[in-house]
Amino acid sequence: MWRPVGISKEMSRKNSDERKINKLIGKPISVDFKSPETIGGPIVFLKSFTNKQDNSDLVRINSKCNFEKRPDGLLLHTSFSNKRVVIPIPKTDILEIKIILGKEKIDPIFLSPMWILLKLGVSILYARYFGFRFHEYSIDPMELNVKTTEYEMNFIANGYLFERQLKFLKSLRYGEKLKIERKPGA
Repeated sequence: MWRPVGISKEMSRKNSDERKINKLIGKPISVDFKSPETIGGPIVFLKSFTNKQDNSDLVRINSKCNFEKRPDGLLLHTSFSNKRVVIPIPKTDILEIKIILGKEKIDPIFLSPMWILLKLGVSILYARYFGFRFHEYSIDPMELNVKTTEYEMNFIANGYLFERQLKFLKSLRYGEKLKIERKPGA
């Protein structure tokens, strides 16, 4: 069983933990500027965390989190009040990743730039940035649920980040483990 790792100031412990993480899920993916690849997801906030093996309280609710892609899994980075914790998640332990699009409200003002762009066939992903008023377009927060053999984690993030998060999750190539849902009315 692997426990969440708190990042300590001791260099020897950090190197030891890094070696364990690298052995479990692989070394960090290096960036190739000739053919760039997504190696990390946007920021999400932890809303619930269940450790099925241990009642460790290292991971705090409302932590700022992001996922890093590794060759053999994911590395979850969490931060709460300058306390950082990393959790390696092997690919074989991942049971399901579900991303849920928040409910969208699209109500453009007649002859506004957003209304014109939508009539011309421009995607709402671009047209939404040309509204005159905030009420023309709104989206509820997206949800991200990750179930593994050891953990169940629920996250939320700004609904505008849905496409970026989805692109990152699709780049993982986890096939049937990735589920995409839309809230009613989305």
